[in-house]
Amino acid sequence: MKLDCVIMAWALYLFLVMFWAAPMPLKLFPTPVLRATPSAEPQEGSPVTLNCQTKLPLQRSATRLLFSFYKDDRAVRSRDLSPEFQIPTASEEHSGSYWCEAATKDNQLLKRSLQLEIRVQRLSSTAASPTLTSAPQKPAASETASTEPPGPLPPPTTPSSEDPCLSSPLVVPDPHLHHQMGILLKHVQEVRVLLGHLVIELRDLSGHRKPETTNAPAK
Repeated sequence: MKLDCVIMAWALYLFLVMFWAAPMPLKLFPTPVLRATPSAEPQEGSPVTLNCQTKLPLQRSATRLLFSFYKDDRAVRSRDLSPEFQIPTASEEHSGSYWCEAATKDNQLLKRSLQLEIRVQRLSSTAASPTLTSAPQKPAASETASTEPPGPLPPPTTPSSEDPCLSSPLVVPDPHLHHQMGILLKHVQEVRVLLGHLVIELRDLSGHRKPETTNAPAK
């Protein structure tokens, strides 16, 4: 009975030793994630880098993984130690669905990432074609002659003292003064009329007094 207990104890001990000494399987590393740098929609002619990101456990950090990259069900790079795939100059033919694959050297463990859509943006015709600047044209001889500044103007002519029209200034009648003169002439005419009536009355009075003076001595 005691022998059976000792054998079972040794068997349990050996099992525990073998369990702790066994290597940890690599299936614990996460599924890789494919990322594009700087963008999944690069401009035509710009570089693009695809990175297959995953991380090994700390106990197996020395283990090497091999990375493969695929585009539209075709391998563009197979089983390489670098987790990056570079496209130096992106063009329309690089557009498509990409995914990556991380695997051990013995292919016992293999994991694929989700698909990443790469869409290369075409450059517009205005941005692609250089702008042409027209060179300045030289002006013709006639144009250069016409653009020259004019010469000095002749001095203005001064009026001569011999010309009677230019020697005396023009006198412009004052309308207010003309109106006042008209009113004055009207008053003068009215005074003349009054004087005429006064003279007639004086003559009449003098005619009535003369007979009285002549008849007085006859009495």
